[in-house]
Amino acid sequence: MEKIITNAIIEIVGAPAEHVKETMDKVCNLIKENKDYDLIKKETSEPKESEFPHPSKKDEKIKVFSTFTEFEIGFDNFDSLTNFCFEFMPSSIEVIEPLELKMDAQDVNNSLNDILARLHHQSKIIMEYAALKKKIQEAAAKHSSGSL
Repeated sequence: MEKIITNAIIEIVGAPAEHVKETMDKVCNLIKENKDYDLIKKETSEPKESEFPHPSKKDEKIKVFSTFTEFEIGFDNFDSLTNFCFEFMPSSIEVIEPLELKMDAQDVNNSLNDILARLHHQSKIIMEYAALKKKIQEAAAKHSSGSL
C-alpha cells in the first residue's frame, strides 16, 4: 500500500495563553517524534483570546485562548492513521493522497475492531462516571437533609 498523506487540524483551548502555546508545542513534538508518522509540514496559529459566559455566574465571562495547528502527515498504513486520530483527536482530517485507498480485508477488520474496542472502553468509562456522579449526588442529598 502506498503512503497515505493527510491534512489534519488539531485545536487546543485553555488558559493562560502561554500554557496553550506550550501544550501545542508538546503535541507537535509528539507527532514529530513518532516513528509511525511522517510529519511533512506544520503551521501553527498564535493563541487568540475569546470570552464565554460563565456557566454559574451570570454577569461574569471566562477568558480562554485557542490555537490550532494544521499538519500535513504521511502514514504507512490505515491503522497508523486511525491510531493517530485516537491519540490526538484532530478536529478535522482530510486524505490528500491517494485519491483511492485499496485495503486488504484484514486491515479493515483490524482497524474496525480497534475502533470498536476503544468505543467500548469509552462507554465503560462513561458508565462508571455516571454511577460515581449518582453516588455523589445521593451523598450530598443525605448530607444536606441532615441524615449523615
